[in-house]
Amino acid sequence: MTSQTASVIPASEAPPRANAPDHAGTRLPLWQCWGFGVGSFGIALLLNTVTIFFPTFMTTVLGQSAALAGLLLTLSKLYDAVADVGIGSISDRTKSRWGRRRPYMLAGAAISGLSFLLIFIPPDWTGASLTAWMLIGLIVYSTGYSLFSVPYIAMAGEMTDSYHERTRLMSFRAFFIALGQVVSAAGTAALVAWFGGGTGGYAMMGAIIGATLTISMIVSIWMTKDARQAQHVASHTFTRTEAAKAILANKPFILLMTIKLAQYMAIAIITTTKLLFLLNVLKLGYGGLAQLTLVQNLVSAATVPLWVIAARKIGKRTAYLLSTALLAMVYASWYFAEPGIAMSEVWLRGAINGVAAAGTTLMSISMLPDVMEYDRIRTGLRREGLFSGFYTIIEKLGFALGAGLIGLLLSMAGYIPSFAGKLVTQPQSAIDALYYGSSLIPAGLAVLSCCLMLAYSLDDRKLKAMAAGAR
Repeated sequence: MTSQTASVIPASEAPPRANAPDHAGTRLPLWQCWGFGVGSFGIALLLNTVTIFFPTFMTTVLGQSAALAGLLLTLSKLYDAVADVGIGSISDRTKSRWGRRRPYMLAGAAISGLSFLLIFIPPDWTGASLTAWMLIGLIVYSTGYSLFSVPYIAMAGEMTDSYHERTRLMSFRAFFIALGQVVSAAGTAALVAWFGGGTGGYAMMGAIIGATLTISMIVSIWMTKDARQAQHVASHTFTRTEAAKAILANKPFILLMTIKLAQYMAIAIITTTKLLFLLNVLKLGYGGLAQLTLVQNLVSAATVPLWVIAARKIGKRTAYLLSTALLAMVYASWYFAEPGIAMSEVWLRGAINGVAAAGTTLMSISMLPDVMEYDRIRTGLRREGLFSGFYTIIEKLGFALGAGLIGLLLSMAGYIPSFAGKLVTQPQSAIDALYYGSSLIPAGLAVLSCCLMLAYSLDDRKLKAMAAGAR
């Protein structure tokens, strides 16, 4: 990979209207939309498989504590916080014949697939040696994730300047996120069971899912090779202080990231505990997870177009509020689920969750390019990588805090780890902790994000007014 720094183009010297958004916009080719979206399939496999199965792999196959599993996830995510803004800023300044984003995405695709072999096919070690191996595997995983996802998210801010076309583009991402979640939960659970569970089942799953996510990322890179790229690149190397000032000056971005932090914590907590909840409390096994995830994400994928229409009719913020409130209610409903629950009740919860998740996912990811445009109009600089880097920090911080907190809660509640995939009878305190992690705690965080959302006011009219004033 060869790259060089682009020439400096201060905002004051940018060509007239070089950074003014085209709100009418031209419709993106369908091929590019599908190509962009399929990258999220790989990201969803990468993120959700580790979030869902790593704690279970550690506690039911390797015999490690829930606290250790949560700590390792937290450490790997905090490592990412150091790397993400740097990767975003470097990609902002890179010039190559493959564009300023794709070289890093290609490296991320290869490293991400490798990480699954390290994590799910560990050597037959114990104690500190095993802990060190798993931490290294998670750091490799986090590096691959950052190298692909940070420039991938930034690329969306360059492909179109149209407020509503961004929602259309992101609908493809939301669709593939839903499909990725089906495979990363239902498909992955099926693979583990198909290959006999335990060490062998997880090893085969890691190899197959790792190869699949790498292929999907490479396909995305190839299908978007002709997508529009920024022509006027801010090449100034930001110090950490300058980067922090740029981020803090973007008030809509800060508010959106605070909302996302609460939501990512909720998702991390419920995702980390869901499989353990289904196994130990509801006694539904891996098959229960497969059915729940299948219904949830098929409904999610099917309802994405409806949320695109809703965003046009009632606005992104209102649609975001409605979908998040619905998500809070379905989270809370799991508190009332008991062993022997009918699968029809599980399917119903999954379907409602799918409708809500489609809305929250689409609205949040389509609002991110809006706040990037807000910065571009204010400053005349294209710093999508800087903001996408910070976005992924928030994503990983939310998952790190969520996984760490629930791991600590389960350990304090006396959760008993086991070996070779066998389950043991858990004390009532651990059962209670699984209930809280699968329902009330994530529901409370979703309600908090709704309250914060009431203060968000950036919309198409405000961006148009800012653009008109900048001309």
